[in-house]
Amino acid sequence: MKPIQTLEELRHNMDTLDQYLDNKTERTYSFALELVKKGVCFVVCKGNGKTKFYPSRFIGYADNTMSKHLINDSKDGKVTNPAISKLLDGKPVYDPELESAYQAYCESLGFTANDKGTFGVMRKYWKFY
Repeated sequence: MKPIQTLEELRHNMDTLDQYLDNKTERTYSFALELVKKGVCFVVCKGNGKTKFYPSRFIGYADNTMSKHLINDSKDGKVTNPAISKLLDGKPVYDPELESAYQAYCESLGFTANDKGTFGVMRKYWKFY
């Protein structure tokens, strides 16, 4: 799979993930929850009084879907993070305020966030407001 190259591709993937979370169909909803739960780097978007978190390993591949993501054996933040950093003009960084907002977001989705991201690392964020 190819990394995203435009903001439109980024937004499209964000919309896809939102649909999975909004529709609450068991399969896509569970898939989306796992992405949020296990993510390390997130694009953060605020709108309509909500703050949402989008994991880079999903939204960083062009025209991504659940089925494409599940068969992508080479998915890696080393591919998606530079593509997102280029589009958003900066690397993701740890932010205690966003970390608290992430934990609240997880609670709103019905689970408690792990203390750290996958591999025991601190979560990092890009702001996309």
